[in-house]
Amino acid sequence: MARKKEETGLKFYEISQSNSGGSFITDDKLCHRLFIEANNSAEADSIAEDLGCYWNGVDEGSDCPCCGDRWSGAYSAIDLTSMTREKDSSYPVELWVDRKTPADEELASLKERYSEFEWIKEPSINEKYGSQIIEGSVKLNSIEDYAQVLADQYGWTYPDARIFYYDGRVKEIFSSKVEAPKKKTNKIG
Repeated sequence: MARKKEETGLKFYEISQSNSGGSFITDDKLCHRLFIEANNSAEADSIAEDLGCYWNGVDEGSDCPCCGDRWSGAYSAIDLTSMTREKDSSYPVELWVDRKTPADEELASLKERYSEFEWIKEPSINEKYGSQIIEGSVKLNSIEDYAQVLADQYGWTYPDARIFYYDGRVKEIFSSKVEAPKKKTNKIG
C-alpha cells in the first residue's frame, strides 16, 4: 500500500513491544520492534494501529497490570546521528560471552556477523562485573544497521524487527540469538 509522500519530511519512528503477560505477539505484521517511516509520530502511531498495535492495554484489561502496557508508541523520530553515543559518531556493540563458548569463538562470530559494518572501534574481549564481554563500536549508516544492532543485543522474536517503509516495502531483521521456529508437521499413520 503505497502512500503519497508529504513535504514535511519522512523519518523513522520506533514502536516497541514488551512481553506483557510473559509473551510477545508475533505474526506476519507484528514482532518485538517495529520501525515505521512516517511524516510524524501521530502518523506512525496510526500505521502501527493498522498493523495491530494498541495503546493503554492495562487500562482496557488486555495487558498484564504488573508487566505494563504491551506497546509503546512513537514519541520522537529516530536520529541516527544524535543517537550515537561516542564522540566518533559510533554506536556500541556488546556481546556478553556465554561460559559454554570460548570468548575467541564468540569474537570471531561477532566480527563475521558485522562484516558489512564499518568498525570504528575493533571489538575486543574485556571483563566487566566478573564476566567476559566483547565490546566494540560500529558506524550506523541506515535504519537497517540500527535495527540489526538492537535485534542482536535484545533479540526476543523471529523476526525481531520489521521496518515499514512509506512506499509499502517491508524489511525483516533477524537476531543472531533467536532461531527460526520449527515448522509443525502432521504425522499421519
